[in-house]
Parts: sequence; structure tokens; C-alpha cells
Amino acid sequence: MKNASFKIPDGVAAGLLGPNGSGKTTSFKLILGFIKPTAGNIRVFGLDPVKHENEVRSRIGYLPEKPVYPHVKLRVLIRHVARLRNVPSRDIERIAKLTGITRYLDFNVKSLSRGYIQRLGLALALLGDPDILLLDEPTANLDPLSRKEIIELIKDLMQDLGVTVIIATHILPELQQVANYIVFINKGQVIEYGDLGSIVTRYRVTATFKIRTSEPRKLASKLIMLENIRAVEITGDGLLVKATGEGVEEIKLYLEEAIGGAASLELISSELGELYEKLAGIN
Repeated sequence: MKNASFKIPDGVAAGLLGPNGSGKTTSFKLILGFIKPTAGNIRVFGLDPVKHENEVRSRIGYLPEKPVYPHVKLRVLIRHVARLRNVPSRDIERIAKLTGITRYLDFNVKSLSRGYIQRLGLALALLGDPDILLLDEPTANLDPLSRKEIIELIKDLMQDLGVTVIIATHILPELQQVANYIVFINKGQVIEYGDLGSIVTRYRVTATFKIRTSEPRKLASKLIMLENIRAVEITGDGLLVKATGEGVEEIKLYLEEAIGGAASLELISSELGELYEKLAGIN
């Protein structure tokens, strides 16, 4: 990492993006205090993660890219990690239920599918109710159904626990379903970071927005006439609008001028592949 500077606020699902070797895993190691920066400083919860490693790590749950677990029963492994983290044993059943592994607690780890090994990894990371979850390639090497299930689980955990999630991944279709904040790293440098909605607008990336309005049909008939709107779908409480390039700005301008704030605009998903290509081209 060199001249890398970024912030990640509480309560977001942040995507840590970049080519292989760009510094994503190094960022995690710095956050956890596994390595010390040779220059500059890093603060996690306002603390130096090297000098205050126990206090910082006790508030972080970490799912490594390639977890290695002994050939023991899940319940035994979770109890062991719970003791290391000073977590009451009664929390094991709660965490197992949250991650959907309750019926496998008395199975050997080696009998689990790759998807359920990731669920186990999430369960271990959640012990102690951390404030931050660091997830390194959580959907790598999973089949499509398992990837979908893990992403849905991450979304549920964010909603139920209010935990901040930082995901390092190169699998963009899944990430764009959950991320609302982005940090893009290339060759050890931070190219861009911030709220995904703002970055999507700045780089004119195709995106889908939710518009809540009391007059969805009337608004839909207007928006569909705009040049850069790809699709408009009426839902129960408003519209889903897919816009490309300048269409994002067109929607915002129209809502401000024609409706005067009577409708709300919320980013649902964006084409991260398109954004990735644009950011990767910045030297």
C-alpha cells in the first residue's frame, strides 16, 4: 500500500475492490493489526490496531478467504473459539440459528459443503457480536445457489445485527446486491472511495433506483420518455427505474424540478462491472 487514504463509516456494506495483488488482503491485515504500516497511520474505532490489538480485534469478526478447520464437530469448534473470545456458551445456539447451521452442530466439519463451511466461518466471525465483519472473498468457489444464499445471509445479518460489513471480492454481480459503499484499490493506491450512489452518479454508471411516490403511474409515464432511461417498473409503493449514464442525473433533475421533493430516490443496485472498468483505467 502507498499513499492510501480512505474512511469507512459505521453501518455500511463496503465493497473493497481491485485487481489481484492490489492490496485488499493487506488492508484487512492492517485493520486487524497483523502488520504495521511503515509510514502513516491507521485507526480502527479511533485506536491504533497494533498498540491496542486486543481491544480492536475483540470488536471485529473475520472470515478469511481460505479458512482451515480441524476435523472436529461444529459444536466443539465453535465452543473452542467462543472460549478464546470470552463469549458465553449460550451464544452458540443463537449464532448457529442466525447462520442456519443449527442442524449441523453435531456433524464433522469435513462433512459440510463449501457453502456451509462459509456459514460456519460466518458463525465463528459473529461470536462476540462484533461491530465490524471483514469478509475476504465470502462467495469464492461456491456454486451459484450457494453464492446467492451467502449474499442473502449477509444482507440479513446487516439488517438484524446492524453490523458494518467490509467485503473484499472480485465477484461483482453478488457484491452489487449488497454494497452501498465502495473502496477501489489498484497497485496499492486508493483510486476512489465513498457512498456508492454518489460514485455511480459521478462516473455515470448504469444503475437501478427505487422511487417512492404517491402517483407511480403518472411519474412512470414521464420518466419513460427521458432519453437515458432503460426501463421503468411500477411496484407496490413506487417505481423501479433503470438508468444508464446521464439518465441518473436526468432522474434527479426531473424529481427536483417537476415534483419538488415529493418523491424519494434510493439506489438499489449498480453495474459494478462498468464502474470497475472505469476505475481500473485511472492511473
